[in-house]
Amino acid sequence: MQTQNRYDVAVVGAGPAGARTAEALACQGLNVALIERDPEPGTPVHCTGIVSAECFERYDLPHSLVINSINAFKLRSPSGREATVRRRATQAHVLDRVALDQLLVNRAVSAGAHLLTSTTVNDLRWTGAGVQIDAARDGASSRVSANMTASAAVIATGFGGKLPRRAGLGSPQDLLSGCQAVVEADGVDELEVFTGTAYGDGGFGWLVPWKPGFALTGLMTRRDTMNYLSDHVERLQRCGRIGRIHQVYRCRAIPLGTASRTIVDGIVGVGDVVGQVKPTSGGGIYFGLLSADIAAAVIGDAVRAGDVSAASLMPYERQWRALLESEIRQGYALRKLVERLPDSVIEHMHRLLNVPVLRRVLVAAAPSFDWHSGPLTRVLARLQRQTDAAHATAP
Repeated sequence: MQTQNRYDVAVVGAGPAGARTAEALACQGLNVALIERDPEPGTPVHCTGIVSAECFERYDLPHSLVINSINAFKLRSPSGREATVRRRATQAHVLDRVALDQLLVNRAVSAGAHLLTSTTVNDLRWTGAGVQIDAARDGASSRVSANMTASAAVIATGFGGKLPRRAGLGSPQDLLSGCQAVVEADGVDELEVFTGTAYGDGGFGWLVPWKPGFALTGLMTRRDTMNYLSDHVERLQRCGRIGRIHQVYRCRAIPLGTASRTIVDGIVGVGDVVGQVKPTSGGGIYFGLLSADIAAAVIGDAVRAGDVSAASLMPYERQWRALLESEIRQGYALRKLVERLPDSVIEHMHRLLNVPVLRRVLVAAAPSFDWHSGPLTRVLARLQRQTDAAHATAP
């Protein structure tokens, strides 16, 4: 495809947040470029692909994407103790993540967006009259210039990299690292979450049912991610839970907390790049899609009005923060609390979760897969009080 020189909006990054933004803008009749660094959207895979039933229904995702559905999970203590939390209704779906990204990109293209793959944006800057985008496309034997201009631009590249800083956007100052592998496994029929300092301070591991004969296993932690992952895999292999590694996904940086600034003149940040991520689980698909809808509505109005200044784009900042910032802030506080818990306390909390009344409290306090930080904070506080009381009466 021949690169145009001028667009109404250029969206950098064709992950879920970027693709959804491009689709919503193109549906407004705007001339949109969707720019992706990799040759094929969706690869390489960065996450497990778990989305809530709420997200699945809101964005009318097809059941062909669903690999497994989840209505229960097993929480394992540092010693391996098991506590099962079960709901009657489906809470989440494990999706084919590559297919999800490609579906969202195809929706954007069908709406009229121009997809530019194998194209790296090295810089973008506000000129006073628009956004100048310095880009290069990988050709058959060399890189060729793909520079363009746009009235406005969206950065949806994921967390990390120099582009947001060069554009003047803020960046979350704290982060986690996640990595996972596809492993051979039979008999994995429920999501399992592994806790304890074997996964680093506040880290956790997972084992997720995937395609027949395979599972996804990985972890999220502060540092030394690959070493912790190797130990996690070896433990599962020793007890016969999984077989050999089929594929290791590359590590993904996960921001904690939100960026101080998500708009500048002509430029908006959407998704992981500005911290629109759940600090508890590291999931960012749903929050990114919700923010994409807000961004597209505000940018569309600004472009049509001929004013894409930061002041004109400010409604995006206000609206997404009103929707998500409290949830993210509470989730971050919860994570910091969990990171201070020693294994002995975590172990005792697991034992308490096998008390039927406390397990019912946990189930009742988790009305949504996505909106859970407040209820979980209350449950954790209750469990902490129970733990303190038990320690106070111990001989």
